[in-house]
Amino acid sequence: MKDKIYETKSTPWSKLQREIYKLLSPGLGLQIHCVAYRMGSRYGSNDLPRYWITLGKEIIWDYPRDFLYDDIGNELLLVDIYPYGSGISDISCLLREYIDSPKDTLLGKTFDKDK
Repeated sequence: MKDKIYETKSTPWSKLQREIYKLLSPGLGLQIHCVAYRMGSRYGSNDLPRYWITLGKEIIWDYPRDFLYDDIGNELLLVDIYPYGSGISDISCLLREYIDSPKDTLLGKTFDKDK
């Protein structure tokens, strides 16, 4: 199976990722990753998206893993729609909106795609 970089609004993930890294302190050790794995079956095919953030070597945020169950094991909404309705483009759009916002407005801003 070959991984493919996910694209949003005709901007390759690598370009969006570079813009994010311009906002971060170089010594922080924070990395943001995105990949889509191809899922094929006799009924059709779809890409299974995954975003994850690492701090050093530790994964501190993982989509969809962190969004399937709550802290006590109850299924969340994502279980009903993933992978066919995954929200992956919402995450990329949220990152783009954050990057494009003036720095002095970030702390008080409400982002449309933030769930």
